[in-house]
Amino acid sequence: MLTRREPMAPENTHWDAKAYQQFFRLRQRPVNELLNRVELKKPKYIYDLGCGTGIATQLLAKRWPRARLQGIDSSGQMLQEARCLPIKALWKQCDLLDWAPAHSADLLFAAAVLHFISDHEQLLPRLLRLLNPGGCLAAHMPDWRDAPWYQLMLDTLQDAGPGHTALGTAQLRQAMAARPLLSLEGYYRLLTPLTQKLEIWETEELQVVEGRSPIYDWVKVSALRPVLMALNDDEKARFLYHYLMRVHAHYPPESDGLTLFPFKRIFIVATV
Repeated sequence: MLTRREPMAPENTHWDAKAYQQFFRLRQRPVNELLNRVELKKPKYIYDLGCGTGIATQLLAKRWPRARLQGIDSSGQMLQEARCLPIKALWKQCDLLDWAPAHSADLLFAAAVLHFISDHEQLLPRLLRLLNPGGCLAAHMPDWRDAPWYQLMLDTLQDAGPGHTALGTAQLRQAMAARPLLSLEGYYRLLTPLTQKLEIWETEELQVVEGRSPIYDWVKVSALRPVLMALNDDEKARFLYHYLMRVHAHYPPESDGLTLFPFKRIFIVATV
């Protein structure tokens, strides 16, 4: 059993497709849960927004093999991994805020991407306008702002050791403390006037993860990326040292060596 974990050295902060695949099965679970609520019979045009390595794209291709399927992601490295999948799909690299479909969509599928984008009061209505009548927006979004590991990140940016000033810029700290997700009631009030059918729900799963530093391994490819990219080398080293010490203290391994990692998500299935 591991009883102590040492802080790791700074590493590459680009999207890491291999690292993202480390928890493939756990990342696929909410995709399946979301997909099971989509009632479309024969969608013609499907877009997987923020497709990453294609975890959701391959499930979409399996369920609707005759649909015209396209995966959209801002990371060329992620798309390089996705293109190796044995499925019939087109792939496009672009920022989601700059993207518009070549054809109106029957299904916009957004797994773990919209929480990176602010101003959902404008974003979600815009996405709904891209749908054909009877089309569906299906999204799940990690809701991590109140999670201990996220608060520890904010604490470390503010205090990374005695005698040191706060890390990064005030703008970075403010951006990371912002809360782009709405409440469940907020999403209901926003989307109900724009939809024919709307389902919204929230889950909290007790993920059981393995590895030397599994919480860090999970968040370094998502929530921590903006922080690691914004800090200089000295700041990054100090941040990781103190952050990992705090995370390891809060999430100690169980007697079997595994780590308990509670994780909340919001789900939306909106049909126009």
